[in-house]
Amino acid sequence: MAPAQLTCRFRVSKAENHDADAERPEDSAVFDLKDCPEVGNEVRMQWASQVVKYFSVAHDSVRPWDFIGKLDGSVELLSLSAPAGDLYSAQFRIPPETIRELDHPDKVRRAERFAMASLLYEIISGKKPFEELTDEEVQHRFSNADFPDDASSLPNSLLMYSGWSEEFSEELNKQVQTRDAGPLQKITNYAKAHPVRTGIQAVGLTLSAVSFFAVPVLGAVGFTAAGPAAGSAAAAWQASIGAVEAGSLFAWCQSAAMGGAAMGGIQFAGIAGAAISRVGGVVEGPAMLETFKRVCRTAK
Repeated sequence: MAPAQLTCRFRVSKAENHDADAERPEDSAVFDLKDCPEVGNEVRMQWASQVVKYFSVAHDSVRPWDFIGKLDGSVELLSLSAPAGDLYSAQFRIPPETIRELDHPDKVRRAERFAMASLLYEIISGKKPFEELTDEEVQHRFSNADFPDDASSLPNSLLMYSGWSEEFSEELNKQVQTRDAGPLQKITNYAKAHPVRTGIQAVGLTLSAVSFFAVPVLGAVGFTAAGPAAGSAAAAWQASIGAVEAGSLFAWCQSAAMGGAAMGGIQFAGIAGAAISRVGGVVEGPAMLETFKRVCRTAK
């Protein structure tokens, strides 16, 4: 008998509204991501940000995840009782042989980050990693630091790679903190030269970046502790949307700039993610993949 596996999936509810008297999402029609090509990138990025927040809370054991994404960009995590097993299915499972010698808390943290990275890949691309391969082939690829070729071109790609490899996340943090390479100045200059573009890309800039990295970028586009700076991209963004809704992307960015609750999401697990790739970055393209392959733990 095959060992029990932990649920790790993301499905889509296409119902327009849910109220207290309506069916729960798991009882209504839900669809796999691959069957929802009409869902745009903005909604997918909102889903991704919500999923990251759920994974930001540490736990002492690997948890099951059953997400329902709604067309308004919100996400619901369904309640599940954990099965006897402690492994996710192949596309979401960190190869056990790559973490065998680590202590339990480290294994749990890495297993959940890895699952999160694969979920983010599925949310953005609409397909599971290597879904055309057998479970054995998928795990063999992962154990050799071999991940989908298109991952590097997707939004939030560095967050995915940082989840798939904690060593890669650490390497990014080292590069970001190396002031003599001038990465923060490079990013600030880019943001000032492309204020509208950078403002639009704010979800990619902040959700996955550590605080010392994200706050200078937010400041460069006009988010300050006192509110949007006059004449900045942030001020233009605020003017274009009118009343700012609580929980919106704009409110999230402003909260982060003020050091509020959003900072918890920025600091999640020490991952320096998509901010780097979305603004020209410290490493990108072939250099990023070369770095990832060099530091990622393998079965060898």
